[in-house]
Amino acid sequence: MAKKTYAVQSPIKHDGKDYTVGDSIDLDDKEAKDLLAVNALSDAVGLASNIPTVPTDPAERLAAIVAAIGKLSPEDASLWLKDKRPDAAAISVITGWPVSAAERNDAWASMQAAA
Repeated sequence: MAKKTYAVQSPIKHDGKDYTVGDSIDLDDKEAKDLLAVNALSDAVGLASNIPTVPTDPAERLAAIVAAIGKLSPEDASLWLKDKRPDAAAISVITGWPVSAAERNDAWASMQAAA
């Protein structure tokens, strides 16, 4: 069976090897079927290069979160908490990677201090 290249969208282990988000993996249709069903893979060719890189440097990560907050519409109440802080889930949608409440709080405090 011919193999196709898939983009990893969730950490997986295959044939004893760990794959992380953004990696590429070559699988045949049978091997990929279940992973595609749970969105652990994308069958879009070239998608791996479009998956956001999660910053590992704390300063870069904070800057990316601050930038994402800046993209949130102030008029959309669903993106903001009752206390006027941005919703961490809304920030995560923009960054493409999970943002914790603590990270959101740090970024928000940074933005408030700069204002």
